Amino acid sequence: MIKRKTLFPNLSKISLSIDSFENGLSLMFDNDLTNMRYAKKLQNFSYVDGCLKNGLGISSLDTIFKNSETLINDFKAVGNIIKTFHFYKYNKETLAREDKLIFINQDYNVYYINLYDSNISLISLRLISFTSPPNAIHYRLNGEDVIIFSSETDNMIVWDGTNTPYEVLDAPKISSMALHYERLFATVDGEKNAVWFSDDLDPTNWSVSLEEAGFIELIDERGALEKVISFCDYIYIFREYGISRLTAFGDQSQFSISNLFVSSGKIWTNSVCVCGDKILFLASDGLYKFDGVNTTKILSNIYNGFSKNNGNCSACFHNGRYYLLADFYFDNEENAKQTILEIDVSSNKLTNIISDLRAKTLTAINCETFNGVVVTCYDEESENYIPGILNQTATIFEKTLLKQWSSPTTNLNDSSHIKILQNIQIDTLGPAILTINYDNKSTHINFAGKDSIQQLNTFIPLKKFSFTLSSNSPTCEIKNLTFEFIKTKRR
Repeated sequence: MIKRKTLFPNLSKISLSIDSFENGLSLMFDNDLTNMRYAKKLQNFSYVDGCLKNGLGISSLDTIFKNSETLINDFKAVGNIIKTFHFYKYNKETLAREDKLIFINQDYNVYYINLYDSNISLISLRLISFTSPPNAIHYRLNGEDVIIFSSETDNMIVWDGTNTPYEVLDAPKISSMALHYERLFATVDGEKNAVWFSDDLDPTNWSVSLEEAGFIELIDERGALEKVISFCDYIYIFREYGISRLTAFGDQSQFSISNLFVSSGKIWTNSVCVCGDKILFLASDGLYKFDGVNTTKILSNIYNGFSKNNGNCSACFHNGRYYLLADFYFDNEENAKQTILEIDVSSNKLTNIISDLRAKTLTAINCETFNGVVVTCYDEESENYIPGILNQTATIFEKTLLKQWSSPTTNLNDSSHIKILQNIQIDTLGPAILTINYDNKSTHINFAGKDSIQQLNTFIPLKKFSFTLSSNSPTCEIKNLTFEFIKTKRR
C-alpha cells in the first residue's frame, strides 16, 4: 500500500496584524466580541505611542535627594505612612521659599522633611497629634504662611512651620475644607447636611453671626455633604449622589445655592480632583468629568472594571495627568486589585496602568526641589507603607513588575473550521514571552530581544485563540505583532 500525504484542498491564508497597541484596555464588550487591538487585561505596560514599554513604577523617596542615606530608615522606624501634604512658606529673613513634605503615620502623628536642607532627615512634630486622619490646607494668615490641619474628631490646628502649633477651639470638626475668597469653607462631622464657612479674612474665626462665620443647610435627595472644592469662582459641594454649587462673594447675606447634578451612582469623594479647567471624579457607575456646569462620563470602555466600593480611593493631578488609585477588576478576575490609572485629561485617554500593588494615597508635589507624585506604598522589606515617587520604570522599590497585555478571544470570523497558526512575527528590543491560548490549551514562546523583526514558524491547529504578551525585562519595546494562519476546510 502506498502512503499518501493528507491534502487540505482550498487552503486560504489569514493574517492578523497588530501594528499598534495604542488602543489600550477595553472591558465594555464580551470577550469574544472585543476587537483584537484592545486588551482585556493590561498591567504595567505603557502603550501611549503604540509600543508596549515600561509602565509606571515607584522608587524610594531618597533617590531624588542628596545626603539622605538615613531617610528611608527613618520612615521604616515610624511605621505606616498614610497621608502626605506639601507646605511652603516664604522666609522673610533669607528671602527664600521653604518647602516641606509633611507625613501622617498610622497613629496620626505628624512628621516632616525640609526640602531646602542640605541633609534631608525626618523630623517629628511632637506637639500635635490626631485621633483620626487629618486634612490640611495652605493659607496666608496675617501676612504669614501657615498650614491648617483638621479632622472629624479633632480641633483645628494652625502651624507656621517654625513656631509652636496652636488649636482653634471654636472651629467645627472639619472633614473637608477649601479656601475661597479669603474664607474657609468646610464640610463637618455629624449629620453632614450643612456647608460651614469661616469669617472673612480669618479662617480661625468660627463665631456664627451675620457678620462673621456661618453655615448653610442642604437637605435633599443628593445626600450627605462630603467634600468642598473651590473652582471657577464658585464653591462646589460634592455629595453622596450629586453636586451643588455655592455662589459666595463677599457679604454672606448674598450667598446662594444651585443644584447641578444628580448621580445614579455614589460619588467617591476621595477621587474628586481639580484638573486644570475641569474636575474629574469616580462614582460607583464610572468616571466623570465636570466643567462647572455639565457632567460627562468618560472612559466608558473601562467603567465596569471599577469596584462598586471604592471609598478608600485616592487621586491627584500632575503635569496634565489625573492619577487615580482605586480597586479595579480586569477581565475574568474574581478579586479587585489596587491599581493606579494615569489619564490624560486633555484627551480623556487612559495612558498607563500599574496594578496589583498595595498603596494608601497619591499626592502631587510641585516645587523647585521636587516635582512629581508621591505614592504611599507598601515596602516588602520593612513591611510598612512608606512614601515613594511615581516613575516610568515598571518597578516598585527596585522589584521588577510583570508587564502583561492579554487579548480578547477570536475565531477569525470562522467558527466552524480549523485554522493553523503557521508563523508569528514580532519586533521586540528586550526578551518577551508570547503565550498562545487556544482550545483549552496554551503554548509559551520565548523571544529574545533584537533590533529587527523576528519570525517564528509554527504549526498550531486551533478554532479560537487569544494571546498574552508578558515581559520582565527593563529593556522593553514591543510592536508589530503579526499572526499568519492557514484556514482549512476540516471541521
